[in-house]
Amino acid sequence: KGVTPFSNLPATIDVGMAIDGLPTASISTGANVISGEHYHAIDADMVDMETWAVMRACHSAEVPMIGLRGISDGAHPVAEYSDWTRYLHVIDERLGAAVDRLETALVSGRLHPALPR
Repeated sequence: KGVTPFSNLPATIDVGMAIDGLPTASISTGANVISGEHYHAIDADMVDMETWAVMRACHSAEVPMIGLRGISDGAHPVAEYSDWTRYLHVIDERLGAAVDRLETALVSGRLHPALPR
């Protein structure tokens, strides 16, 4: 359970880096949108395929990674387009602030290893 086929990677992978003041989260990867009652069945804070793909490329190239994600689906069922777009303006604002924090952490050397979850 939780292992991506043909990847030779464990179910849980630590990406290793964190930014002061930004929360960390566990991500479940999959080939479909998880929402509503199915969201509570996953053993992760959020579901996201793309971050896993980038992590795998970084892992293969031995390059450190930080994934900044804005997730618009979740425990609320996605039944129509507005369910998905409802919080996009909030996500955009928060991702912009996260990018600013990342820049500050990179310039100041305050990028640090993530604490175990």
